[in-house]
Amino acid sequence: MNFEKEVNFMLEIALIALFSLAALLFILSYFRKDKTAELEKQIEQMSITHMQEMYQLKSKVRFLEEELLLSAEQSSLFRQNTSNAHNKLYLEITSLYEKGLDSQSIASKTQLTIDEVNRILEPYFHQTRNRGI
Repeated sequence: MNFEKEVNFMLEIALIALFSLAALLFILSYFRKDKTAELEKQIEQMSITHMQEMYQLKSKVRFLEEELLLSAEQSSLFRQNTSNAHNKLYLEITSLYEKGLDSQSIASKTQLTIDEVNRILEPYFHQTRNRGI
């Protein structure tokens, strides 16, 4: 029986030691720094930063798209105006040529060089030659 008491005593000491250790670990767990909360804060901060960057990039893309659209519209208008001006100039020069004016007279009336007048009249010469053949 003495042996039995000794075993019971050892079991009681072991049980007390285990409960004490559990209580100590439980208390220490409250004082220990919570790393998950810190990680959650970092992830939240990164998420907010990412959303801000995405917003800025979308704004820049929208601005560039609008700028490109305006540029394309302006380019189209410029081409139309230039084309209209070239057509008017071509008609004016061919009209003057049909009235019998030479390249030098046409150049002085239109404020162009003689070479420019000849270059503009070149397609006209080809058209009139092809009709005459």
